[in-house]
Amino acid sequence: MEKQVKIIAGYLVNNSITNDVEINQYLENIQTYINQIEKLYIYCLEQVDISKFLQRLNKFEHIEIAIVPGYGEAEIYKALVEKAIEDKIDFVTIMKPELFYENEAFLELKKYVMQADVSRTAVLTPMPLFGCEIHERKAEEFRAIKGCRLYGALLNTEIYKQTRGIKAEYYQTTYDYDYCLQARHLGYNIMLAQNLALRNQKYVVITRKFGFLTLSAYSRDIMDVYYETRNRLYLWDEYKKIDPEYISIDKKLFKKEKQEIRTRDKSYKQKFIMMDRARADYKKGIIGKFEE
Repeated sequence: MEKQVKIIAGYLVNNSITNDVEINQYLENIQTYINQIEKLYIYCLEQVDISKFLQRLNKFEHIEIAIVPGYGEAEIYKALVEKAIEDKIDFVTIMKPELFYENEAFLELKKYVMQADVSRTAVLTPMPLFGCEIHERKAEEFRAIKGCRLYGALLNTEIYKQTRGIKAEYYQTTYDYDYCLQARHLGYNIMLAQNLALRNQKYVVITRKFGFLTLSAYSRDIMDVYYETRNRLYLWDEYKKIDPEYISIDKKLFKKEKQEIRTRDKSYKQKFIMMDRARADYKKGIIGKFEE
């Protein structure tokens, strides 16, 4: 039996949006989901100019804007979910200008939570892909996974009430995997919709040549490298006895990521220095926003 569900979305803006080409593209991206949600909350994380962009958004009535310089992604997401619970919203997602759902994927996600039994589903995520990645369809449409990023994913607010919530002190990155670990530890599922894609248009492919061999990878932002390194150390320490299998897998993944940076990223030295800083800050018990 189909049930009615209410969904809201947060929209994080880090940079000014003044270029007409960008404005048109971001409007197209928003239209892949805005008509299926109750409200869009736009959060400007810096003092940015989005006035022209907002003028183009005037046709959509259910939009609110907040200027929140200095706030981290984790803090904003936590506040958004708490607002959703207060307003009796069923699901929450979070987006960025460069993200869009491919081929009505958001509508399909919404149909799924309306029609299926999602009482044990803490998070339902589409398949996250960069714009150039090939998306191969799978016979198994939905499968349980250990964790995911929360961008583009539907978070079940009813289950959220039973957890300790988003770990705001992580500031940026890792808070989503921490939440997934919490939910799974309580017996709930993190589900991946393998045939529904969330595309990211903002990416840089980097290459490095070794003789006749050319290696390529997606560039990683240096601040993401810092937060992911530091926050992972806290996450591993907290969950090493609760979910040792996940921690073992994540440590292997981290090692692989380091190797990829070392062999394919020409700026690897700066990123390794930032990793060292992250380890030092972890040992000092430093959390929150990175301080120079």
